[in-house]
Order: sequence, then C-alpha cells, then structure tokens
Amino acid sequence: MSQTFEDCVSSFCICCEDIGLDCNCIMYGNSGEKVVDMTIIHMFEYHAINQDEMTTCMRIKIKENIHIHSHSDCLSRPNCTIS
Repeated sequence: MSQTFEDCVSSFCICCEDIGLDCNCIMYGNSGEKVVDMTIIHMFEYHAINQDEMTTCMRIKIKENIHIHSHSDCLSRPNCTIS
C-alpha cells in the first residue's frame, strides 16, 4: 500500500500502534473516512485481520484514534519521511 505526497500532507492520520497493534505504520488521508478505509486495508494486508472479522470495538477504536495531522506531529514519529 503506497501513499502519495498529498496523502501525507493531508489533515487526518492514524498510527497503527494507537489502535493496539505492534506496528509503527501511519496512515494519512484528506478525510477521516479515507483514513478508516486505508487502516482497514492495512490491517488486512499486514496483520491478516479480515474486515469481516473486525469487532465493533476495533472499528470504534480506529475512528476514535484518527488525529488531525500537522507536520510537527509527523516529525515526532521515527518513521516520518517528509522533509
């Protein structure tokens, strides 16, 4: 799953570790819905969690942990690739 520069400078993000997974991946998007969709895809591709197997609790946790993104937030993460 690749993300464009526009995704990375958008307004919303979520860190995989914020939803309880041992993973430092960060998903970015220009809407909360896009971030939710990308997170669900990431969870399937990298953590073998099928969308049909996700609990309501997991879905709520994703929505509750979407942050409004600023570049300074990204710079505090070790895997930031924006310069």
